[in-house]
Amino acid sequence: MRGKAGNSQLEVNALGRVIRELSRQEGQPGEDVMLTVDLGIQNLAIEKLRDKKSAAAVVMDVNTGGIIALASVPGYDPNAFNTGLTRKQWRNITRDPLAPLTNKAVSGLYAPGSTFKMVVAMAALEHGVIKPEQKVFCRGHVELGNARFHCWKRHGHGWLDLNGALQQSCDTYFYEISKRVGIDKIAEMGRRFGLGRVTGIDLPNERGGLMPTSAWKKKRLGVAWQKGETLVAGIGQGFVLTTPLQLAVMTSRLASGKAVEPHLVHGVVSGGVVRPLEVPFRGRH
Repeated sequence: MRGKAGNSQLEVNALGRVIRELSRQEGQPGEDVMLTVDLGIQNLAIEKLRDKKSAAAVVMDVNTGGIIALASVPGYDPNAFNTGLTRKQWRNITRDPLAPLTNKAVSGLYAPGSTFKMVVAMAALEHGVIKPEQKVFCRGHVELGNARFHCWKRHGHGWLDLNGALQQSCDTYFYEISKRVGIDKIAEMGRRFGLGRVTGIDLPNERGGLMPTSAWKKKRLGVAWQKGETLVAGIGQGFVLTTPLQLAVMTSRLASGKAVEPHLVHGVVSGGVVRPLEVPFRGRH
């Protein structure tokens, strides 16, 4: 962190030689910021993503919310901005479809896919629409009206309980329980797990994603929510959008049972003494 500059007032002769020091005001060194990032794991994350066209990675301590590693590719060389970019260079970097200026870990919005099934399962269990041992038959698809919603396994998984459905990532199972629980209860559970809103991490330009509800669609698009859209949302598709950071928060809360908040700053070092920053747990534990 930036400190305060000092100054010295000198007396010099006509040749510019210092005769004496008239006064001195010592500068104040800035405090050092201690991060939660593990440099070795951070470098490993960057190395693993190096050959990817577009990707992001977040590693988070499930008990404290401390960010251990956070990476986004492709990146850019910030040193290029020191001397100034040519118009062509700036055009190339801003028009690149892979968006190198975007920190995808906190600003990229993506459908969470099957990772979202854990949220649907929690909503269904809390509202009593299914028990862990209760089984659903997967024949490879479900029908709703004149529409057919397919499971990723063409010929189906057969009978599955909740554990089996999560292990096999069965789409049919989650179509069925999402239809029973409804989009609004799913959305409420998603928000409790950190989806659909900014997490408040100490980084700029974070985006909140989207955890849709029936009221949201009516207000935003002027039409009613359809049951088929609930099925699609139940497997993390459709209107549902999350950032990689939010998925890390979701997983951490599920694993720890704590409403952990993500953060990068661990503490501030001043005069050789570490002053830790307390990060409160919000929401339910």
